[in-house]
Amino acid sequence: CTAGTSLESEDFADVCRLFKVTGRPADSDLASRPAGYPESYFSRFPLPREVVRLVIGKLQTGDVYNAALHYPLPEHRSHGLSAQAGLLYVTLFFDPRALSTDFVAMREIVDRHFGDAWVVSYALGCTADLMAMWAPYPAAMQALGAAITPTTVRQLQDQHLERMTEVRLQLQEYLTEGVLSEELVSQKTSAMLSCLRQANTSIRWLLLQPTTSDPKLKAVCKDSSQMKEQLLQALVDTALMEEKVCNLLAPLVQRRDSDWEELKASASQAMDDLAVYFSGEHALRRNVRNEELESWFRGLQQRIDELNFGGQENSLSLSRKIAQLSKALGEVALFHGVSQQPQILHFLADARQILQKMLRTANLSEDTLRTIETVADLSYAWKALGAYREAMRGLLAQSPDSVKGLRALFLKLASILEAPLRRIRQSGNESHKSLVSGYYSARLVEFMRSVLQEIPRLIFGLLGELSTLDAARLPSSLHSRVSVLELQSYAQQSEQANHKFGALTQRIALLMRGIRETDVAVLGAILVEPREVLLDGLRREVAGQIEALTSSRQDLALPLEALSVQSEALRQSFEHVQDYLGVSGLQLWHQEFGRVVRFLLHMEEHALLRRRLPAPSCSPHHDPSAPIAFPDASASINSGDEGSFISRTAAMLLSLTAPKAAMGGLHGEWRSLQSGSALLDGLIFEAMRKALGPPGIAAVSRLLGLRAAGRARQVFSGCRVLLKDGEVQSTLQKAKAAKTSSGAAATKALKSASSRISSQVGPLADALAGLGQVALLRRRLAALLRLRCRLDAPLAGGALSVLDAAALAETLELDNEAEEAPDTQLPSASPEEWQIRFRRWLARAGELPGLADPMRQLLIVVPEGTTPADLDILLVLVLFISYIVQSQC
Repeated sequence: CTAGTSLESEDFADVCRLFKVTGRPADSDLASRPAGYPESYFSRFPLPREVVRLVIGKLQTGDVYNAALHYPLPEHRSHGLSAQAGLLYVTLFFDPRALSTDFVAMREIVDRHFGDAWVVSYALGCTADLMAMWAPYPAAMQALGAAITPTTVRQLQDQHLERMTEVRLQLQEYLTEGVLSEELVSQKTSAMLSCLRQANTSIRWLLLQPTTSDPKLKAVCKDSSQMKEQLLQALVDTALMEEKVCNLLAPLVQRRDSDWEELKASASQAMDDLAVYFSGEHALRRNVRNEELESWFRGLQQRIDELNFGGQENSLSLSRKIAQLSKALGEVALFHGVSQQPQILHFLADARQILQKMLRTANLSEDTLRTIETVADLSYAWKALGAYREAMRGLLAQSPDSVKGLRALFLKLASILEAPLRRIRQSGNESHKSLVSGYYSARLVEFMRSVLQEIPRLIFGLLGELSTLDAARLPSSLHSRVSVLELQSYAQQSEQANHKFGALTQRIALLMRGIRETDVAVLGAILVEPREVLLDGLRREVAGQIEALTSSRQDLALPLEALSVQSEALRQSFEHVQDYLGVSGLQLWHQEFGRVVRFLLHMEEHALLRRRLPAPSCSPHHDPSAPIAFPDASASINSGDEGSFISRTAAMLLSLTAPKAAMGGLHGEWRSLQSGSALLDGLIFEAMRKALGPPGIAAVSRLLGLRAAGRARQVFSGCRVLLKDGEVQSTLQKAKAAKTSSGAAATKALKSASSRISSQVGPLADALAGLGQVALLRRRLAALLRLRCRLDAPLAGGALSVLDAAALAETLELDNEAEEAPDTQLPSASPEEWQIRFRRWLARAGELPGLADPMRQLLIVVPEGTTPADLDILLVLVLFISYIVQSQC
């Protein structure tokens, strides 16, 4: 065992794997679990039965967690004992005899713990349906069947629904803007605690019990979508109420001592002022001398000075004394000598208010905060809330301001961290604490992101509507004369379109207001910034939109035009609302488009070179928060090697420029051999540039280069095979001897040699033609990128071209003659390695602006001395044969 050592974190994964392979059935299969499970599993390490009975007895009759302090009402007993009930449920499997034969004990257990709640939460959000788990045990089922019937379940549900309706009205009253304040919280602490108890107990019952697997009880429990929305709204309001009350109550408890001393001094001074007033020595009123009242107020002042908060006397005794003082001030106001003086009555009322504040301050304690924390526990709903994910998204769609309430709900759900960390904190194991808290915090943040992803999804849905509004734009062409009717029609359409445009923009602004007004939240061990969550969501939606736009499998020209129009409209709409979103729309669009292209290119390269589909996580451009599918939707439906738009575009270009069906390419355009019509020209390349952008064009060119490298290897291996053939070697020797002959004789010798081996070098000629085809395509794509770089970014392109052309190798060389002491602060790489890295980076950077020359790029490297003899003669004959065949066509 490595517990408490430096190796304990290494064993953490093994321990988790050990628990996963225990053979526990899935939650949905527990009803049909193998006979004897789980008691047979627990019996592998038997415990003393007497000890087990003592533990069961304590859990059965005691109050282990002192829940009565937080749940004083008898109707909340089962909810207060829920944590204890979960332990009791698990412990009973260590004594299956009690479950099967101890009818008296099981009846007492059910009446106390499970009389109104048969779906139990026992650990970290895991729940168990006792109707299914206790079915094999006669004693347990008899006791449970007597308590849980369809009639009682219907009554319980109606009771909790009615209670939830009343509580929601109270919560809405408290949550009204400007109602909650420190004075109100300190004055109505008890009423607010009661409201939160009622809300949480009803929510717990309505969340857990309808998940039962028993068909009779499930038919009774109402679990409609409308009920889910109401329950979710009540849960959000409760979480928001708890957060606000705690934020107001915590500072009051923290400064309780200083507030007490200040109020005590104010009350004492008030009594002193009244005593001075009735002494007759007051400068303004000398005819009100009353020695009895003076002495009486002096006595009250002394009693107030003797009040000691935090001393030996308990809060109950202190509250009684303050109440007596307040009552005495109320009675003295009825005296004839006092009631006839309005200023004294007003002064007495102020003094009574000070005493009331002292009373409320004395009643403040950390126990109230602990009660709220206990009542607000939501760890039981870790799995149950998964079914409410769509309801949360619907709530965001209906009310964008509800993001504040959902934030409070996620903070409430963070209470799941308390259960696994309680014992770890007590043991003082910091490494396990960080591992466990990090795991559950990451899961919680993931759940939060999945819900808040609805906001970017709604935003891009509205952006899609904005991109289709073209009624407010001028037509592409206008006549020199426009009739009045046409102008009025256009004005009317423009007004309607502008109104709809403004309405859609306002909805986007409302969606963003909730995010902007939401504070930073700490979920467990992770600090969550709502704006960062929104930015990640927008990045995910941008990547999804780009991925959807580039997943077409049609012909080349039409989808390119449609893609360019759709992407431009969506990008312009995104830029229009970027001020409301608080992000740079154009920058985000370009970043995500580049990341999508780089990710797809990386996956295409792996699939091409390794002949297998790589895992998405192996790519350095993979982002778990904004994943990209590979192969995409079109590639998964249709068979083939194309996994994305990059490989499909490359395949389409190769198909259009096939050497046997097309001619040209030297001047950047290809025509059909049969009809002479243009197959690929500058218009299609420009449409490709608008649709795919420079990153997409560079990615297609790079993928074509990889395919060319594969063909080059095939050519080289084919040449080696041919050069081993005796007939080919003799033919090459004759052709080699013809080099010294005259022009006509050399041509005749080449034709004779070509005719002998034409049948053998046909595939090699096709491969060489394919290499030339790819080189011409890449040269045309590089020229397109170079032109757009000069037009769109001349300064950046010029700077990069100068850097590419400069002789930087001379500046990076070291003077071998000068011996200098090595700098330990610098990396250990040699200057040659730095030079190679820099050149590799510069070559990659030059691909995007088209600075790379495909004609001078190395496809394969042949080790020195391994080149077959007469390879050059063979290639000349192959090219000569290709020329003859082409001229005959």
